[in-house]
Amino acid sequence: MSHLKERKEKICLNCKADLYGRYCHVCGQQNLEPKETVWHLVLHFFNDITHFDGSTVKYLLRKPGFLSSEYMAGRRASYLNPIRMYVFTSAIFFIILFSLQSPDKIVKVKETAEVGKGLPALAKDSAKLEKQLLDKETDADDKESFRNRLDKVKVEMAAIKKTFGDTTTRTFFQTDRELMFLQSLNDSLRREGLPVNVQDKIRAAISKDREDQEGGLNLFGTPLGKYKTVGQYDSAQKTLPDSLRNDWFTRIIARRLIAMEFEIHQDKKGWFEHFQENFLHSFPKILFFSLPFFALILNMLYFRHKQYYYVDHGIFTIHVYCANFIFILFMVLLNKLGEMINLGWVTGVINFLIFLIWVYMLIYLYKAMRGFYKQGKFKTLVKYLLTGFLALIVNLILLMIFLVISAITIH
Repeated sequence: MSHLKERKEKICLNCKADLYGRYCHVCGQQNLEPKETVWHLVLHFFNDITHFDGSTVKYLLRKPGFLSSEYMAGRRASYLNPIRMYVFTSAIFFIILFSLQSPDKIVKVKETAEVGKGLPALAKDSAKLEKQLLDKETDADDKESFRNRLDKVKVEMAAIKKTFGDTTTRTFFQTDRELMFLQSLNDSLRREGLPVNVQDKIRAAISKDREDQEGGLNLFGTPLGKYKTVGQYDSAQKTLPDSLRNDWFTRIIARRLIAMEFEIHQDKKGWFEHFQENFLHSFPKILFFSLPFFALILNMLYFRHKQYYYVDHGIFTIHVYCANFIFILFMVLLNKLGEMINLGWVTGVINFLIFLIWVYMLIYLYKAMRGFYKQGKFKTLVKYLLTGFLALIVNLILLMIFLVISAITIH
């Protein structure tokens, strides 16, 4: 209600109807003095956007299920509209969350930077493999693997010495060593004087073996890992007959995955930073899309209660989501306060309060279901557990979908 002074005249300024109280019975406008201060304009603007009042918050947090019951009974004017409440609480929640916690602090990805190896490091690897070959406790299968790795290391060392001499300071990444290894293989095959078709078969077999060992992206049986660029993939597709080419959908996904792999190879740290930012900013979307599914779960569990329509379950779900936003926001703010004060006993009190909020969050849905659906304790408990389990599955599926979307939409 506005704090402006009521007009003495009993004629509505908006529709000119005769007034019998503070509000016009025709258009609903308050009979107030038209002149306002700047402060009144600010308050009016904020109130029109949020309509967030203390009684709505009090009932939402202290009486789970009450607001949903009031809405279903038609008593709606005294409380904040559920849709507006969801928009406001979710917006405030994520604004504060992302302003207090940067993406790299919310989700930490361990960086595994590749370390280049030079001749000294390769010599140590060679000596270690020779020692393992001489060990009597090493079984035959392991010895065969060690022998193959030793031969490869020796070829890599020979290729480096041939091209760069006995350098002790220069290092080479795995990709560089693989290229030199293949070059040495090609030179060796040509020296042996084998027919060209035999050489190609040997190279193809070794290349396939490397792909199987290294893994890489694979889409519907198509080994994408062997394509370094989208252009290579497109060229390979053009050489195939129509019956063997990928369909249009597979080609779209393949191009995006190859481009993604190239971007990771070019700048792994930058790619993961963009991925974190993309994914974290997808959380509001995940929660928004999970909301109708949560309501659908409740609709299935209470299908015998004909007085509840899907919209009623949706209103109940919105109230539950809004309450959880507020609870989590309280915990985030308490945690930030503990970091700022950084005193032992204060941290202990804050951690205890956070624990209490977690416990209340766990029982909040149960109490809300009891308050709204008016069923017995045992039936409500069973449906509460089923709702939590099914909601977890839905959210995990949505999480995986948005993980993929976040990965393939990085530019």
